[in-house]
Amino acid sequence: MVFKQWHAGIIVVGGGPAGMMAAFRAAQCNAGVTLVEKTYRLGSKLLLSGGGRCNITNTAAMKEFVAAFGENGKFLYRALSVFSPQDLVDFFTSRGLPMRNDSDGKVFPENDSAESVLGVLRTAVEGATVRILHNSAVTGIVCRQGTDVPVSGVSLADGSVIAAEKVIIATGGMSYPKTGSTGDGYALAQQCGHTVVPLSAGLTALESDEKFIKELQGLSLKDIVISVMVNGKIKAAEHGDILFTHFGVSGPRVLVLSGIVVDALTGGNIVELSLNLRPEYSGETFDRYLQYAFESCGPKTIAQYLRDALPASFAPVFQQRYAGAPAKKCSETGSAERKKISAGFTDFRIHITQPRPIEEATITRGGIALKEINPQTMESRLVKGLFFCGEIMDLAGITGGYNLQEAFSTGFLAGESAAAPIVVPADI
Repeated sequence: MVFKQWHAGIIVVGGGPAGMMAAFRAAQCNAGVTLVEKTYRLGSKLLLSGGGRCNITNTAAMKEFVAAFGENGKFLYRALSVFSPQDLVDFFTSRGLPMRNDSDGKVFPENDSAESVLGVLRTAVEGATVRILHNSAVTGIVCRQGTDVPVSGVSLADGSVIAAEKVIIATGGMSYPKTGSTGDGYALAQQCGHTVVPLSAGLTALESDEKFIKELQGLSLKDIVISVMVNGKIKAAEHGDILFTHFGVSGPRVLVLSGIVVDALTGGNIVELSLNLRPEYSGETFDRYLQYAFESCGPKTIAQYLRDALPASFAPVFQQRYAGAPAKKCSETGSAERKKISAGFTDFRIHITQPRPIEEATITRGGIALKEINPQTMESRLVKGLFFCGEIMDLAGITGGYNLQEAFSTGFLAGESAAAPIVVPADI
């Protein structure tokens, strides 16, 4: 076994947002830190955040922030208290990168540049005298068996070992593997006895087998209500936009709903999206409105009405599905036919077959079981001296900057906790 020529007090595995913040904070607390990154650069996945604009956090209150992560959100109270959204904004603004709050609560750099965010992080890490080891893949955690300080370093793919008192795993999830996010940390954690909650795509687009999908590619329906129907029953709903793609549907609201869809599909259920194109109406009230509208249309045909009422590419699809006699005058339409058309406006169904591959997902759902991590410190409850932060843990928030804040907050707390003095028994 070949040891690297230096001894790192703390090793951080993974150079994404959580890893960089952990390394920075640990070094800021006067610890010797080595940041090990498997690729040639730090923060590659960060550059994809917010479509390249980098939505770093959200102005939501603590209760809303925690709720954004569902049942597991309470795990974050300590991390968000130690390093809050405002602390994160201050971190960047104090280093010359002003931030902008959008009306929906999202926080972006004023210049809308993820590269600028990454630049500040890199400068902070380098300025804190963190030793950075690029192009180095960690293959194992080295432990001292039978002691109170079991972690003693990491082994690398080249057969060498870097000695250390503490190790922070910040390797991220499995989405966008080209950025280096390939799930390596899960195996490292399992080597140490940790449980990995089953992984699945999070905040992901959805695929459909509807024949009309490709005809609608590129169409965005705005300001509608999107409901997830599981075996015909509504499970959740979001108000916003939906984007049709060559494979199915996407858009921020679809991403938020995707977790419920993935779980339902995994359970073998029939899943559909129901679109209410007129969210100000219920089915019954819209039918009354449509009755009045049809009676007032004079010689206008159903086809003409739909062309006027719907986007150009959507009208023919809607007509084929819901209008049995499109050439009939609106004023001559019977109650049954009108009710069918009305239902299409308030309950347009799209059958969902599966999520997009996890490699294309925004985040990874599942990960290291939270019951095995101390939320006060981010230290493993199973292995002393081992810490976790970021996406590798079983935390998955909605869109809007929540997941990046989680990475920064847990990274900050992990780095600070790992930098605390190590008490080693005298006989070791």
